[in-house]
Amino acid sequence: MRTTPFATIVIPTFNQDSYLRQALDSLLAQTDSDWEAIIVNDGSTDNTRRIADDYAARDSRFRCIHKSNGGVASALNAGLEHARGDWIHWLSSDDLFEPHKLAVNRQWIEQNPDSNFFFSYFTLLREPTGERERRELWGPLPAAENQLLTLFYRNYINGISICIRGAAWREIGFFDESLRYAQDYDLWLRLLQKHRGVFIPEWTVVSRNHTAQGSETFPDACYYDTAKAALRFINEHSFPELVPFADLRHHETAKKAIACALDVATDPSSFLYCLGPHTALLSRILEWVFSDACIHPDLKATVKNRIDAMSFAESNDDWTWMWRQLAIATNEELPVFRHNPQPHLALAMREWRSKQISDHAKQNTLRDYLSRFDGIADERFLPSSSSNSRIVFLVNVETEDAAAWLDAAGRLGKRGFRPLILFESGAGDLPTFDTLDWFNIVRIAAFDSHSLPRLGDVELLVTERSAPEAAWVSTLSSLILEAGLCAGDIESRVLSAFERRQPRRPIIFLERVTWGGGAERVVYDIIRHLNRKFYQPSVWTMFPDHTTPPALPDDVEILNLHESALRDWAPTGETVTPPTRFHRIYHRVVPLRLRGRLQLGRVITSLKQRLRGLARAALRPRLISVGSVTTHNRMTSPAELDFVASMLHHNPSAAGLARAVTGLGDGALVVSVMEEAAVAAWLAQAEAPFPYIASLHTVESACLPDNYPSPGRLKAERWLFSAACNRATAVTMPTNGCMTDLAVNFLVSSSKIRKIPNPVDCSKVRWLSFQQDPAVQRWKAASPVFRLVHVGRLDPQKNHNLLLLACRELKSRGRAFSLAIVGDGHARRDIENTVREYKLENEVILVGEQKNPFPWIAAADSLLLTSRFEAFALVLLEAMVCETPVISVDCPVGPAEVLNNGEFGLLVSPNDPVAMADAVERLIQDPQLALRLKKAGHERAKLFDVKSILPLWEALIDETPAIPEAIDS
Repeated sequence: MRTTPFATIVIPTFNQDSYLRQALDSLLAQTDSDWEAIIVNDGSTDNTRRIADDYAARDSRFRCIHKSNGGVASALNAGLEHARGDWIHWLSSDDLFEPHKLAVNRQWIEQNPDSNFFFSYFTLLREPTGERERRELWGPLPAAENQLLTLFYRNYINGISICIRGAAWREIGFFDESLRYAQDYDLWLRLLQKHRGVFIPEWTVVSRNHTAQGSETFPDACYYDTAKAALRFINEHSFPELVPFADLRHHETAKKAIACALDVATDPSSFLYCLGPHTALLSRILEWVFSDACIHPDLKATVKNRIDAMSFAESNDDWTWMWRQLAIATNEELPVFRHNPQPHLALAMREWRSKQISDHAKQNTLRDYLSRFDGIADERFLPSSSSNSRIVFLVNVETEDAAAWLDAAGRLGKRGFRPLILFESGAGDLPTFDTLDWFNIVRIAAFDSHSLPRLGDVELLVTERSAPEAAWVSTLSSLILEAGLCAGDIESRVLSAFERRQPRRPIIFLERVTWGGGAERVVYDIIRHLNRKFYQPSVWTMFPDHTTPPALPDDVEILNLHESALRDWAPTGETVTPPTRFHRIYHRVVPLRLRGRLQLGRVITSLKQRLRGLARAALRPRLISVGSVTTHNRMTSPAELDFVASMLHHNPSAAGLARAVTGLGDGALVVSVMEEAAVAAWLAQAEAPFPYIASLHTVESACLPDNYPSPGRLKAERWLFSAACNRATAVTMPTNGCMTDLAVNFLVSSSKIRKIPNPVDCSKVRWLSFQQDPAVQRWKAASPVFRLVHVGRLDPQKNHNLLLLACRELKSRGRAFSLAIVGDGHARRDIENTVREYKLENEVILVGEQKNPFPWIAAADSLLLTSRFEAFALVLLEAMVCETPVISVDCPVGPAEVLNNGEFGLLVSPNDPVAMADAVERLIQDPQLALRLKKAGHERAKLFDVKSILPLWEALIDETPAIPEAIDS
């Protein structure tokens, strides 16, 4: 005969006399009566004691324990110490059991005699309305093997629904009384590590929701406590112990376990991360996967690829920064991973500092939690010079100053900075990735283009004098320190690097739109790296964007001039009789002050005087060769100009620019990007004199006729453009050929023209080339042959017909190859027709415009350029950054300069498909040539890195006066 009850229900209670009777009555209503209930009064000051004693007096199955207040965990533990039943239940004093709760548990126990842990659905009772809602679990119901892992994502176990064998509970220990809100969550972790949970798909309990319960009075504390418990548990258990019922020797089982763990680890909403991003679970995954205990080599690639994918998120937050650091470590050739316990307090302090700096709404909540439950002093103010900027220290592992660098990184971390120390020379026996309280350490074999670009954007790079150049780090600024500095000196130097001079000079980049082609990419790179200590860049556009541009730094203002200018330029409802042509220009199209800027009468007089002084032969068109571009040197008479369309086009932007630049003060400098912006900047001088630099990026004599096919309009635009360039403080061009074209064909003074090559952001391009693109992977898998790539818009200027003729020639020679054409444009249909006509459907694919074309370039054995003309050919440099050999036609004017007349890539004659096919065959037949071009091109590209080109821009800006010199129009 049984002398102990089948079930014990522990009922902790504190000042809940208004709910306690209902909870106890729900026990009396149970259809299974073999139970005892232990009511633990946790120091209540209301009628709780009297109610509990009354029920105990009336029914011997109730027993009472009265104690001083110690929290829910201590009350539960007091009850558990006196529990006599075989199975333990928990009923909060404000909740209810359904009448069949114990009977259902008994039924499932009998059906699963070897199980020790059961839980079920619950019904939510909304106190204000009395509404009852049958709820699913708080989180997804996991597979049996992944119950513990899934608990790191969500706490899917409702505490009052549990039924646990008493012996199992005593085996794992009672509740952790240091956890005031997650004592149950912590116990479920420990329980599931030993015993599988069995889910009962029935609604057996009622959970009341009311304003006085702890989860409502301080809801965030529940999440913080949960993260604390999860982190502590991971620190104490290896990965196999986190999947205790999975046979990791079995490949499919191990694969599923890793997939589940990665799903949890890569979700920023996982409860695991409620105290901020950290690498604890990932550390346990890496520790096992990269150890001898893991007998499945493919899992290394699975984990590495997932980490790589996470590192490409377009964000600068702590979450993405964590993944980028991990990506460097996992892409080392022989990484070593050992879990280093990560204390919750260091994590919470980092998160609190981050929230302070960003002025996050939850900063005070986290501060209160740390103060109340971790005894952290109530620091309400940020340290001086606080920032969340990312700082990367490149340190040789053999340096004698390593301790000082580590100390300095810790000091900066306490200020809110996000330091990372990269040690060169490999890890040896030390782990590749290591986590300290305020920063991480990654040990790598070399500071090179394989590792450093994976960092993505950082605000400051700090190196020793012996450290390599920083072309492969996408840093906004760099700091080189001498040896022998103490930690305080290093900290001081870093802080001074972030100080900004006041006031900073406003630099306005005037563009047609924020994103379009190569010119806009150049501006984007310059703006990102312009020294913020001295300059405040902004982007002003003349027309609305038609595509989504990449994100500029947060401190860069973007202003569109078009709409406001159109609203203010011409009055509405005005009736005008069309006057004569020049009268219409002066009195309708051209504002009063702008008429003085154009001064067409004086221009005509000046032209007549100049023409009388020239020899008759000089009046005839004179052909001049610029490379292979044939050009005209001829002054156009203003009588031939059609200014009406030109002024209607340019004047709104000029008026908007003049109005906007007036408020910036005398120091503002405008950098006009391309032709339209240069004209607008010149015309705006009539209203608001300011200095401007005309930044040009093309062979203008070839470009303008394409933009303005009407002869009268073209002549007007040429005249305006020439005037705008000659009135600019300086004109920049990327190549010698472009400079010559501008001087000869537009009569721009050579003294005004500066050569500043287009920059390439080596680290950014290289980093993006690492991104895994499923389409690229399919191309590689389907084309185990020599792969070619062409990148550019689909229009006649890119000369795709030459490209396809070369492919037809290669096919006729029996060469196996695959060509991917990356880009889009109005010529797509013609190209598709040509592919069919040449029977190249099996060799050529058109993949369309790609947000990130660099994985396509990196996957190719060669990049081909077939353009009719290229001012610079930036794509050649981008391919060389990706270590892809290039073959280019020797078109005017950029490729020969970029490739130094064929030293760094193969140059072939324009419009010669046989020569192009010959060059491809050279690479196919001569792997050593391909390897030489790959290495040489890689080094060549570094000379054009944005960090090398930027000083040329900053020097030009500094020598440009704040007030433009008076120019006789």
